This record gives sequence, C-alpha cells and structure tokens, in this order.
Amino acid sequence: NALDKIVPVIMLPIVTRLITDSADYGKFEMFNTIVSFGSSFAILGVYDAMFREYFEREDIEYKNIVTSTAARIVFISSTIFSCVLIVGARLIAELFLGSQQNWHIAVMAAIGVFLAANKTIISAPTRMKNLRKVYVFSGLSYSLLYYLISIVLIREGFNYYGLIIGNISASVYLVLFFYILNRKDFIFSLFNKKIAKELLKFGIPIVPCFVIYWAFNSMDRIMIAHMLNLHEVGIYSIGAKVASISTFIYAAFAGGWQYFAFSTMRDKDQVIMTSKIFEYLSVLSFVALSFSMFIVPYVFDFFFSGDYIKGIVVFPYLFLSPLILMLFQTAGNQLLVVKKAYLSTGCLFIGLCCNLILNYFFIPIYGIKGAAMATLLGFIVSVFVVLIVTINMKLLIITKKLIAFLAVAVGSI
Repeated sequence: NALDKIVPVIMLPIVTRLITDSADYGKFEMFNTIVSFGSSFAILGVYDAMFREYFEREDIEYKNIVTSTAARIVFISSTIFSCVLIVGARLIAELFLGSQQNWHIAVMAAIGVFLAANKTIISAPTRMKNLRKVYVFSGLSYSLLYYLISIVLIREGFNYYGLIIGNISASVYLVLFFYILNRKDFIFSLFNKKIAKELLKFGIPIVPCFVIYWAFNSMDRIMIAHMLNLHEVGIYSIGAKVASISTFIYAAFAGGWQYFAFSTMRDKDQVIMTSKIFEYLSVLSFVALSFSMFIVPYVFDFFFSGDYIKGIVVFPYLFLSPLILMLFQTAGNQLLVVKKAYLSTGCLFIGLCCNLILNYFFIPIYGIKGAAMATLLGFIVSVFVVLIVTINMKLLIITKKLIAFLAVAVGSI
C-alpha cells in the first residue's frame, strides 16, 4: 500500500513547476478537502463495520451478504450526499474556499465524493482477502493514470482544473477496476435488513471519528484560507505533501492493520501482541523523524523553487503527525474490538478541540508553521488520552522501557 504513495511524491516537483501560482494549487487542495469531508459522511462508518462483521463468521454466503448489504447502503448514502453538495455548492465554496465564485469546484468535488465513497466499499474485498499484488497494481496504475491525464491537461492550459479532472478520471477507472475484480462479492439481491441494521449500529457511532480525522487533516487548511489566504494554503499543502513521505510507513501499517487486527481479535495473547506492536511503532516513528530531518533541507532546495520552498517550516510537525495517528489507531482499535467505538471517538475529539484552539492562536502568530504545530500537538493529546482509557480497561500494556524511550525521544526533539 505504501507503493501507492510513491508516485505523488515523485510527481510533486513537476506539478509545482507547471502550476507556479501557489494559490491555484491551494484551490486544488481545497477540492481534495471537500472530497475527503463528503466521503467521511457518505460512507457512514460502514467500511469499518463491514470489516468487523466480515470476520464474524467463516461462511462464504454470509460474507457475501455483508459486502452486498454494505455496498447498497453506501451507494444510496453517497448519491444523496453528493446531490446535497451540488445544491449547496455556493455555500460550500464560501465555507471552504472563502468565496462563492469557486462554486464549480464544489460541484466537481460532489462527483469526487460519490466516486471515493463507492470505490472504498468496492475495493474492500481485495483488502479483506489480503490480495497484496492486486492492491499494488491498482494503486500504482491509479496514480500513473491520474498524473498522466493531469499533466497533459495542465500543459493544454487547464491549470488546476487539470488536476481535478485527472483525479475524477482516475477514480472512475478504479471503481470499474475493482467492480470487475470483486463483482462476485457483491450480489445486490442478498441485501439483508438485519445485517444492514447491525452495520449501521456499528458504523454510525464511528462516523464522528472519521469526521474528526478529516478535521485534523483539513481544518488547518480552511483556517489558513480564512485567516491568511489561498497562497499560504498552497505553500502549506506542498510542505504537507513532502512530509507525507511518512505515510509510506503509515499506509503500509493502515493497509494491513484492519485485516490483522480483526482476524486476530479472538487470540488469547491479543492484548500482549497489540501492546508490543504499539511499542515497536513508537520507536519506529521517532527514528524515522530523526533520519528525515537530516535530508529534508536538501530535498526542498533541489526540487522546489519560489514560494513553495517556504513549505519546509511545516515538515517536521506534519511528518510526525501521521505516525502519531498510527499509534492512536493501534491503541484505539482495542476499543473497536470490544465494540466501544464511542470511547475512541471521544479520545480523538479531545485532541481535535486542542488542535482547533491552538490553530486559532498559533496561525496569526506563527503562520502556516503554527497550523502544523497545532496538528501535531492535537494528535499527541489524543494518544495520551486513549492510552489512559485502554490501560485502565486492561486492553493495552505500556512498559517502563517504552516510557523511558519516549521521554528521551521527545526531549531530544
């Protein structure tokens, strides 16, 4: 799954040389922000609920009922939500981009929401069956097609519209690819009301959790757009994109974590095993940050020019943030296993409140660097709170050795 992240990073210097105005790149980032916001709602938490229910039984017919029921729910919800976005396009543009003149971006984002939500569900059987080679091919082919179309259109004068059209076109390809591949897993006549109720009962309570994830990753851009301008959004986004090299680690983890976590949830040593994973990932996160800090200045100087170079100031904070999120998900998943998802949502919400408050005070003082600092500190607060909850529930064990390492690592940084 991490290979899917390589192409966007490689293509970033090329895109920034073709789109020289950082405000235009900022508009494209706000398109992505709206899509991620809409899909968080449209999926209704059914993706995670489907994962949880899929491994409830070994019966193939039952598994097909689960996937088919989930697909129908998300198709209906994504259609409704996309229509709402189109109707309220001017209001959405005002909220996200600070101007109703960009309403057309909101309309295109509505199409992106529909595709993103359904792509997530239709591709799920590939993950649940752990078909790694297929997932590698689909991810790489998606990225290559996306940037091929985008670069051709940008050179033809479409500017940031080229990136948006490329995104939508590649998403259509991926929906068709996974539908053809997994069509046997989706038999719509197998819709089951009882399972639908169970999926929604599990999924809806964690929708706020995904909205909070979105807010962590996107509210900084919205607040920068309103408190500063779209130029700063573009610069911030480039810094965030370079920092996303840490998602090589996060994506490799997240892509396999749900399959692993739910397929081993009944193991006798599950708590000890998860605690060890948390410990190893903690060490890996801080070692990766220490190494990256030595090379990133050379990366920005060599690959970028103009205002985009200023994005380096957000790098260390946004590099570490996905890795801290990885730690949160490792500990928080224990609450999903015992079907107490609301506790995980509450822990994340506390961190989000911290993030938004710090954004409000830090952005006017430190600019885009303040937004990055607020994001990292918000995630750290969430991890601290979820550790308190899971340790008290005896769902996680933290050793003195790990506490000592984290104290030294944080102090050194």
